[in-house]
Amino acid sequence: MLQAALGLSPLTNVLVTSLIGHFVMAAMQDDALKALISDLGEGIVIDPELLEGCSVAAHDLDDMDAAQAAEVAAHVFFTLFETKVLEQTGESAEPEEGEWSGLVNGFRFVIERDGDGDLVVDFSEAPSVSSSDA
Repeated sequence: MLQAALGLSPLTNVLVTSLIGHFVMAAMQDDALKALISDLGEGIVIDPELLEGCSVAAHDLDDMDAAQAAEVAAHVFFTLFETKVLEQTGESAEPEEGEWSGLVNGFRFVIERDGDGDLVVDFSEAPSVSSSDA
């Protein structure tokens, strides 16, 4: 009755089942992405081939600011994990030390130089912020 008074369509069993299916699939995809990043998200060498199509050119990597680092990380994330990037944030940029960090789709990224001098990106699950931390 309230739904009709508000001009809302009643939720049918088909619609409810469809919504539940959507959320279950989204949760499964999220779990699969977390597992993929856990397995393959570390030590990814950022080379010119991987950067094809990125707005930050390979010769600009050493002088990136935090926003450019987030752009590079988002490009790598999309390219390797075939996942649309909905959010990207650069948190820090220390070009002199060769280290940049931030978040892509809620996953932490760190870009830094490895022992061979290559820039590598590591993705990991970002720690949850509990209400006591906020």
